Parts: sequence; C-alpha cells; structure tokens
Amino acid sequence: MLHELLLALSGLSGELFVPSPPQPETATTFKIPPDFPFLHEAEKTSLERLATLGFYYRRIVLFLDRQRGRKDCSVEPKPTVHSDTEEDTIILRGSYIHAFCNALNEILADFQKTIIECEIKILNKEDNMGGVVPVSQFVSAFGDYYIILPHLHQLIIEIEKNPSNYFGSRILNLIIDRCNTGVPELRTIMLRVLQACHEVMYKHITSWMVYGHLQDPFGEFFIKDETSKIHLKDQFNQTRWHRYFVIDESFIPNHIPHDVAKSILFVGRAIATVRNAAKPHEKNNTLSNSLSSLHLQHLLQLSSRPIFRQIELENVVSIIRDNVARWLWQVVLTGDKIVECLEAFRKYFLLGQSDFALSLVEQFEKLTTSRSMTSRILIVREQELNSLLVRTSVGTSAESDPAFEKFRFKLPTVIDQKITTTPSNIFDSVILGVPLRLEYDIGWPLDLFVTAEDLDKYGNIFSFLLSLRRTQFRLQKVWTHLAMIRKFGSVDNKPSDDKNYRTLMPWKIRASMMFFVDCLWGHIQMDIIESNFRTLVNRINISSTHYRRQRENDEKTHINESETFRDFEDIRIGHATYLGDLLRGCLLESRTCSETIKTSLNICDQVCGLLERWNGGVIDDEKFSQITQLDNEFRKQVSFLFRTLSGINKTGDGFGGPPRHLDQLLLRMDYSKWFSVWSAQ
Repeated sequence: MLHELLLALSGLSGELFVPSPPQPETATTFKIPPDFPFLHEAEKTSLERLATLGFYYRRIVLFLDRQRGRKDCSVEPKPTVHSDTEEDTIILRGSYIHAFCNALNEILADFQKTIIECEIKILNKEDNMGGVVPVSQFVSAFGDYYIILPHLHQLIIEIEKNPSNYFGSRILNLIIDRCNTGVPELRTIMLRVLQACHEVMYKHITSWMVYGHLQDPFGEFFIKDETSKIHLKDQFNQTRWHRYFVIDESFIPNHIPHDVAKSILFVGRAIATVRNAAKPHEKNNTLSNSLSSLHLQHLLQLSSRPIFRQIELENVVSIIRDNVARWLWQVVLTGDKIVECLEAFRKYFLLGQSDFALSLVEQFEKLTTSRSMTSRILIVREQELNSLLVRTSVGTSAESDPAFEKFRFKLPTVIDQKITTTPSNIFDSVILGVPLRLEYDIGWPLDLFVTAEDLDKYGNIFSFLLSLRRTQFRLQKVWTHLAMIRKFGSVDNKPSDDKNYRTLMPWKIRASMMFFVDCLWGHIQMDIIESNFRTLVNRINISSTHYRRQRENDEKTHINESETFRDFEDIRIGHATYLGDLLRGCLLESRTCSETIKTSLNICDQVCGLLERWNGGVIDDEKFSQITQLDNEFRKQVSFLFRTLSGINKTGDGFGGPPRHLDQLLLRMDYSKWFSVWSAQ
C-alpha cells in the first residue's frame, strides 16, 4: 500500500488510488475506492489527503509539458489556437513563462526528492515500529506541500484560463499578488518564482538601457518597436526616434512606476538612435566603455537581489538616465544648435520677423485678389504656395537665412485632415478658405529635441498669428483708404449732424477694431512669445555654459547657484512647457475664446471689405445698416470675450489655475475702463 501511495504522490493512479470523480467527468483528485477494506476512516482521510498532493503534482507537470511543447511542437512566439476540444488551449510561448516553468520545475524537484527519501526509508526499514512505516511519517514529510502545491495548482489554473492577461511581463503582476501572504513557506516559494521572472525583465532592461538593443522576439517587454508599422517612405529616416519605440502600458508591471518606464524608454531610444544615425567612423556614436560597464554593473547587481525593491530600481534608472542625458547633450545636441532652431521658429512660425510677416500677408492678399477677380472659387496648388513663400522672402531678411529653406506650405489632403477640429487648428482655413499648414523639415539631430507633435503645435500658432496679422494689415489699409477719401474726396457744403455721424462712423469703427487687434497682437508677441522665448533660451544657455566649462576643466569657475543646471531631457520638457504656455497665451486651448476671436476677426474682414469699396461722400442707408449691424455684432463678441477672460482670470477654469498673463492682456484692453463700460452696456 505504501508503494501505491508513492506512485500516487508521483502523479500516477493505480488500483488503490483512482481519479475522482470517474470518467466522463473531469477528475479533481485521487481517492481510495469506497469498497476497499481494512482501512480506518482516519487512515483513509490521511492517505487521500496525501494522494491529492500527487494529483496537484500531476496537473502541474502536465502544465509544464504543454508550455514546453512536448505535446505541441510549435515554438512560435504568437499564440497557437487549436480546434475547440476539451483539452485544446491557447499556448503563449515566451521567456517569462519559460522562466516561470523553470522555477516550478525546481520546486517540483524538491517534491520528488522528498518522495525518493520516503521510499529509501521504506526499503531500509528506518523506523522504530517493527518494520512498519506509519502514515504520520508521510504526513510530516510532506507537511509544507499541503500549502504549496494547492497554491501552485490554483496559480496555473488562473494562467490557463487567461493566457493573454498573463503573457510576457504581465505575469509579474499575478506573481507579486501571490507573494503577498502571511504564510512564510508559501512566500519563500513565490519569491523564488518572482526572482526567476525578474531575471528575464532585467535582461530586457539591460539589453535596452546599456546597448540600445531590443532583444524581445516574443513581444513581452513593455517597450515595443513600431518600425514595421511605419509607412514605407518613412522607414529610411532612422532619426525619427519618437515614431519607432513606444511604451505599451498594458505590459508595464504594477510595481514599475510609469515615470521609471519612460526613463527606461528614453535611455535605450537615445543610445539606439545615436548609433543608427551616426556614421561608423564618427566619434561618440556610442557610450564610452567605462560608462556602459558602470551601467551594466548596476543592473547586474539589481538582478542578483533575491527580493525586488522598487526604490533600488528607481535609483539605478535615475542614475543611468542622467548619465545618458548628459552624454546626449554633450555629443549630439549643443545649446547653439537648439537656439538656432528656436530662433528660426520664432522668426517664421511665430512671425517674429516683421518684414517677413508683412511681405507674407501682402503676397496672400495679392493672390486672393487676383483669383477672386477671375473665379468665384479660390483654387490654389501646393507648388504655387511654395513659390509664394519664396517670393515673400525676396527683399527681406529671410532671403539670406539658410534656415528659411526648410520651411514649406502644405495643403492637407482629405486623408491627412482630422475628422474633428480642435480649438488650436480652427484658423487653418482663414486665409484661403482651405486648410493651410506651414511645415518645417526637421532633421538629425534636432528631431531628438522637436517632435512631430511640437511642429503641429507650431503650425497651429502660425495659422492663428497669420490670421491676426492679416486683419491688422487690412485695418491699416482701410485707414489709408479713409485718409485718401478725406483728403481728395468730395466735401458736402451743408453738413448736418446725421451726415457728420455717418462720415465719422467708419473711422470710429475702424479705430475700435484696430485697438482690439493691436491689443491681442502686442500681448501675444511681447507678453507671451518674447518673455517665454527668452526664459527658454536662458535655460538652454545655462546648460551649454555648464558643459563648456566642464570640457575646459575649469574648476575655479562655477555657475551661479540660482542658475540650476539642466540636462537634455529637462530641456526637452522645458520646450514642451514653452509650447504649452504659447498655446494658452494665444488662448488656443480654449474653444470658447478661440472661436470668439475667429468670429471677431471675420467681422473685421467684412467691415474692411465694405469700407474698401466706399468712395467717399455720405454712406447710403444700405451700407450704413450693414456696417452698423457688423459693429453691434463685433461689440457683442468682444464684450463676451472680455467677460470670459475676466472670469478665467479669477477662477482659472480650463487653465489649471488663474493664468497670470491674462492680467497683462486685460490691462492692455481695459486700461481706461472703456471695455468695462462697453461690456456692461
């Protein structure tokens, strides 16, 4: 009977221990047949409890066989789906499940060793009861496994039920949950399993952070290579690192903070991008051997720890990230390159070059005027717009600027256009009636610093500023037109109060509109763009000065304590913050404000169109009615905008808090309390 018990503990049924319940039902344990004689009820209960351990052992072994492909030779990384039979399941191959199975196999090896030791005692009759081995001795020998094997059995059942939920690094979440137990024996076993799976994670992290290689054939790591999903024409541009490597948040283990995952992505992406973009003979295309060895040593020490501690991983990742960020700033990007790029954006995207902005508006006005005279529908081609851009530069400072050659206009196709408009891009169609975008051909290594999303934001700001500058230009032309009429136009010898009012009304309306547009333009250019731009440039120059002094080994020279040193990643984040401040300062992140401004500019254009066709004399009733109606609508829109900005300035709704820059705008608009009185009417 004891040998039958040893066979049952080994997962093999016999005449004494049979699967229960019998077929065709699914067995859940081993039991002694009810008609078996000569057994006391207490002995029967103890034997069946021991035999249940053998059933759990058998189920775990079958799970390991399936995962190792002993019944299915497929070794492909993707899940294999079989026909819908009772035994067919989805098998997910991978390094994590392989490490998990190896850890389980080591635990089962200890269980098998205990079985062998019990059999040796039986054969050698090592007992004190006349050659009879008591069942209690087996119960004592396998005491720990009454807790361990049922727990492991439940663990593999959960994995088999939801294989995709626990594929790859996702299995770490399940194992960590099972480690949170107050049973010391069980916690020790689960920590062994967790350490085996963590070794795989550290191998992925080490390969990525030290060498920039994504060695993940089964797609189990939380960093994914999206190269194969990129359009064919973009696959040869190996410097657009923001498109290639991304984080799959569903694979980030719960005990890995998202900020740590982003730092891991940044380090490997920087090393991989620099290596792929630089030529083999160029220096500094890889990290120095000493720095790589140091990073490797840190990660190897972490992987050898028996217990995972989150703070240790955060500290090591932070050290490696800082080293790589400084190296990236030193060997790839210098402050001068970035400042030159930002200066170009300031001149052309943000219309900081006044002669270029004025020339561009004039060219667009000529284009729309010539086309409107020949056709009711304005039809333009992208080549014409780029030719217009070249003509714009003639006679301006942009003509001799090498950075200007990288700018071009683009008319988005139906596929490129977004399904829904946002508050930021509603000004794209103001100039031509169709979406128009200014783009910049960003190249290596500046594309490490400026993302495609950043360029899109710059394009949104350009469309808004160009619309505002065009309206300002038209209002200035109207003033010239009115002045010419006043000087050379006909004069009524018998003026009346009504005639005087109608004669002066265009001047009054144009002045109020010009004041509103000038307030917006001056506020955005001086209070928003210029101040934020100087802050960002100063931030970059501090880092450049630091590295320059570091290279010169000038230990006596120190940066002012108030000037905090910043690395590449911090400068990149600072640029993203700068862009966000520009969008908020231009009121483009508020749909209410942006739509109100667009409506106000549209009204100004309509008034300019009416006044440009006025040849002097007294305005007739029809035109007077149109202008009066537009003036009332303009007052309504501007008053609404003033009240909205005043409310935002108090509460900060939609701006994450009261935006201080609105104080400057409201002061410009309402320095004489004219808007306060106007909006209160």
